[in-house]
Amino acid sequence: MIECTSEYIWYKKRKRKFKLKKFFAFFCVLLLLSGSVLYFKYFISEQIFKLSADYAYSYCTQSVNSAVLDTLNNQVKYSDLVQVEKNTQGNIVLISANSHKVNYISREIAQSTEIRLKSKLDGGVPVPIFAFSGIGLISGLGNCVNVKTLNVTNVVCEFNSSFTSVGINQTLHSIYADIKCEVRFSIPFNNKIESHKSSVLITETILVGSVPDIYLNGKIFG
Repeated sequence: MIECTSEYIWYKKRKRKFKLKKFFAFFCVLLLLSGSVLYFKYFISEQIFKLSADYAYSYCTQSVNSAVLDTLNNQVKYSDLVQVEKNTQGNIVLISANSHKVNYISREIAQSTEIRLKSKLDGGVPVPIFAFSGIGLISGLGNCVNVKTLNVTNVVCEFNSSFTSVGINQTLHSIYADIKCEVRFSIPFNNKIESHKSSVLITETILVGSVPDIYLNGKIFG
């Protein structure tokens, strides 16, 4: 009877040790997985994001410039976008935008930019292999691999203008296209949206005559 009791106690201790070992192994695996996820999210993905963001900025600028050049093709004049009316004294009394022309050009620039940018991002961005170490000092080393982490979410084009005095009763009126590109950075455990804004001069002219303050301090477009 005593032998059976001793054997039972030994069996209970052995079973308890086995459960403790099993729990400790599970805890170690869980800790390792959690640490790996956190390290990937806060170190590796940040390095990849910084590299991808630089390429996104470059691709956005290239796409905007190409889209504007192709859309305008040096054929848009100031008089195509803005109508200026003067009184008998030669003073400017009204400056109005050609909404139809402005909206058409805005839409064409936005669509062309989105198509070009999407084409560039679909090919992926080159990321050095050591960037996956998460260590900033060596993130630029090693052979590059193409990583598809960027996607276009939205492209918006709006017209804006500025007035600059260049002499007595002479005002330089400059018209710009402000193109805003939104790019999504997508990688496991990390998603961000970056906005890149470019301002491109469309056309400008010198207005001769007094320009009302309502235009100097206000907006003609939008």
